This record gives sequence, C-alpha cells and structure tokens, in this order.
Amino acid sequence: MTGVGGTYLCTNPVTGMGIDNTDPPTNCQVTPGVREIGWIDSGGGFSHVFAKPGYQDTLPAGSTSIGAMRGVPDVAFQASSRTGPLVYDTAPGAGGWFIVGGTSCSAPQWSGLVAIADQIAGHGLGLINPTLYKLADSSNYSSYFYDVTTGNNQADPSIPGYPATAGWDPVTGLGTPNAATLVPVLAAG
Repeated sequence: MTGVGGTYLCTNPVTGMGIDNTDPPTNCQVTPGVREIGWIDSGGGFSHVFAKPGYQDTLPAGSTSIGAMRGVPDVAFQASSRTGPLVYDTAPGAGGWFIVGGTSCSAPQWSGLVAIADQIAGHGLGLINPTLYKLADSSNYSSYFYDVTTGNNQADPSIPGYPATAGWDPVTGLGTPNAATLVPVLAAG
C-alpha cells in the first residue's frame, strides 16, 4: 500500500507560481513564495507493528532517518480544504457543490495518477512503492517529485508532530508528484 500524506497548496491556480491572492491559507502567508507546505492534519510517523520494507533502505539525500520500522507516508498531495477540488455531492438532502480536502482527498488524487499510468502501460502496475523510492534515490529526484520542506503535521500543540524536511519525511513522504514526468516513468515500469 502507498501511504499518502497531505499538503497545503500555496500556488496561484492559474500561474502555478507563489500565491498572490488576498486570502491564502495562514501557513502559506508566513512563508511567501513556497509552493507547498506540510499540512497540519497530515498524520504520518513510524509503525509500531510493521518493519521497514526494503524499498525504504535508500532515500534521497537529507531525508529523515526511518530506522527499523515502516515510515509513512510514502508520498503526498494537496489536502487542505482551503485549496481543495470542487466536488458535487448528489446525496438526497445534502446535495450541492463543496470544496473538499484532507488525506481522504489526497489519496484518491494519487490513485487517479496511478490509474492513468496503468492505462498508459496497458496493465495494472502492482506495488509502485519500490519504483517511487528508486526514482527518488536517483539524480532526477526533483524532476519526479516536488520536495516539500516547510510545515509540519502538529495539529495539537500537546502532541508532538514531525517537520517537513528535505527528501523523505514523515509528513509528506518523498513529496508531491510532478505528474507530467512521473506518470510516464511509472507506466514504463
């Protein structure tokens, strides 16, 4: 399974550059010009049950050390409802347009990218994690992933969270996808 964390998207939806409207999320306001920030409700950390899989033995330079247990998430995607996608709900009595967010939004977005890669390949890709980590450990890491190095997942000050750092971290994993370059490489296997 591929674990998906969350980020705040801090870019202008038209230009893709740093956000320049008058109401960006608070976390984006304190770090102007940053593309994405680790989302406070992202979750993440280290398993107390599952051992670290072999594909997590090699990580991009500067990564947080994983240790002996499974580190999650593997990757991330936009999760803030402040910058989320617009979805139409057809439920009786509750229908209408809503902006949605959360990792329950970022995981399906990743699934959509993998489904496109499946279609390009002409078959299911199976477990993609070994490929993701292999790509992240290459000299082309930054062409496949946007490394999120700002923010954290500490939603409650009384509960320690983790910071987003260079390379893999327990907030945004390897980072968010550069779909234009990552999807074709996933499809090629």
